[in-house]
Amino acid sequence: MLALLATAAVVFVMLRSPVTPQTVVNSSNTGLTTTWHDGSNKLEVTAIGFRKKSVAKVRIGSEAWREIRADENGTVHLVVELGPAAGRAGTSVLVSGRSAGAGSRTLLGGLPPAASAHGPRDALPWALAGLLVVMALITGFGHRPRRGIHRRGARRTPRVPAETASLSLA
Repeated sequence: MLALLATAAVVFVMLRSPVTPQTVVNSSNTGLTTTWHDGSNKLEVTAIGFRKKSVAKVRIGSEAWREIRADENGTVHLVVELGPAAGRAGTSVLVSGRSAGAGSRTLLGGLPPAASAHGPRDALPWALAGLLVVMALITGFGHRPRRGIHRRGARRTPRVPAETASLSLA
């Protein structure tokens, strides 16, 4: 029984891990990536394929346009803190600017759902540990013999009344 309880404790410890706080939506076709940070309202927007050091405009949902300068590689990088209304899953993210060639480049994407702190993975260790505890209790207390049966010194053969024994001898 103690072995089952120890196994339950080991399984609980092994399966216990924090939920990954970042949720990433990456579109390899468009080059736009949006990532939530640390379960907060901070959103990171990364867009690639723009002209070096050119100005790009970023719009998230219905908020005002923001002008961001691309780096030497043509990557637009923005970290912004959003309010609860603007940070809903599916809110549009629009990045517009000059492409590495001579044309314009516009990338469109959506916000990913924020990572929740609780999910089915959090319940799994508790369910396994509970199952192992129930198994230990059943093993420890469920297979007890009934009183009076199989006791030491008890007769295992049924008693035959004396009258029946004398009839069979004759």
